[in-house]
Amino acid sequence: MTKGKIQKSSNKTSPRQGGAQSIRRSIAILRSVSKHNETGARLHQIAKAVDLPTPTVHRILTVLLEEKFLSFDIEGKTYRLGSELYSLGAATQRISIRDRYHTSLQRISGQTGDGTCLVIPSGYDGLCIDHIPGKYRIQVLGFDINERRPLGIGAACLALLSFLPEKQREDIIAANAPRYMTYYGIEDKEVRSWIKRTRKLKYSNSIHIVSSESIGVGAPILNKKGQVVAAISMAGINSRMTSEKRRETARIILAEIAAVDPPPD
Repeated sequence: MTKGKIQKSSNKTSPRQGGAQSIRRSIAILRSVSKHNETGARLHQIAKAVDLPTPTVHRILTVLLEEKFLSFDIEGKTYRLGSELYSLGAATQRISIRDRYHTSLQRISGQTGDGTCLVIPSGYDGLCIDHIPGKYRIQVLGFDINERRPLGIGAACLALLSFLPEKQREDIIAANAPRYMTYYGIEDKEVRSWIKRTRKLKYSNSIHIVSSESIGVGAPILNKKGQVVAAISMAGINSRMTSEKRRETARIILAEIAAVDPPPD
């Protein structure tokens, strides 16, 4: 009688399965930390939440710290979400806002004939994340995608700065004051006077600031919590941007913003 070979079962996990398991464990740990992010999460809390041995959790936490997905408070011995996660979140928000308002930019540019920009706050700057060129033969060299300007300079950046909370606004003005003077010959008190006017009108005017040959109009985009998250601006050459054209442009921009469901956050 021929004896058949019996295949022994193996408890070893394949490299592919092990890799997937490690990723899932890391994700579970990040989710656990996020639930306690305000106060910080302790090692034993995380281990209990993800149902893993403390040494295993500690090893994964060490890697997440090295990659800046988490931060660690030495005094409190607690973990919080790290800077790299916030960077990824900002990138996701950027894509979401750009997709949400891209058609609006196209309509604004189509109605005004000039280039239109979508700008978000980034530190002390405004960052252009979308731009639609105008139809006129002579165009203002406006904000290019991924270009930055100090918050307060240009129609979009002025709209952004004007509707930030007062404390944050003042901190940004103080930080940017040397740049205002060095690159634009503008004192911070001038920026404050523009902010006052912008808040009253609900839209911004940038007259001969970025360029002596251009005038811009911008308006803020507020999320459902009433926080400013972006701004749309349009700029044209002086001869086209009469006071009447500026008011009409502001009306168009504000109407297009109002026609879109605000971002949740």
